[in-house]
Amino acid sequence: MQVLVNLIRVSTTDPGIIPRSNEQETLELEGGGSSDGTRSKKVTVNGVEVKLKYCRVCKIFRPPRSGHCAICDNCVDRYDHHCPWVGQCIGLRNCRSYVALVISALIFFVYIFAFSCWILHRKNVHGFIGMVKTCPETLALAAFSFNAIGFLGALAIYHVYLIAINQTAYENFRQRYVGSKNPYDRGILSNFKEVFLVAVPLPKVDFRAEVVAKLHLVELSETSYST
Repeated sequence: MQVLVNLIRVSTTDPGIIPRSNEQETLELEGGGSSDGTRSKKVTVNGVEVKLKYCRVCKIFRPPRSGHCAICDNCVDRYDHHCPWVGQCIGLRNCRSYVALVISALIFFVYIFAFSCWILHRKNVHGFIGMVKTCPETLALAAFSFNAIGFLGALAIYHVYLIAINQTAYENFRQRYVGSKNPYDRGILSNFKEVFLVAVPLPKVDFRAEVVAKLHLVELSETSYST
């Protein structure tokens, strides 16, 4: 049950989508920039200079640690990765639920594997052929659970390691801090506290307001057409 709850939370929670700029902001940014078409800003984070990249799709300077997801076509705050298993980006607002999903799924499959082995032992089946003939469904479940444990175990260890050093999978994959200081690393305890104990920030995008605005435009177009 806990696995399903965490799955629903991860797949339905806004990962931290950053709003795109409005028309006025876009005009101001398009009028700026360097002569070669590149745009960048620099900010200082804990004494380390960090470069802010300009997103040509969202027309914004992305905040530190954010990234643009090519699949979702959105800039996400503290972008970790796009998870194909849940069909959702993993970012600032759902990272905690994602780690909980991986760990709870790992515990669930460990239980299934142990229970399957207990069933095989209880039926006193000897040899692989005997298990296939007597209880093939239990054998298949044990084999599937064993593979799932290996995959989820490695994934859980990797993300716990990333939390301990305060890096995202995106930063770690691109080796963002190799040879330089990680300005976000504040120690193992503080890093875990930042992920699991700090309140989740409110979403920056009001999806309901956007739908209402579109409905209002439809009503105006229908009114003008009827007149």
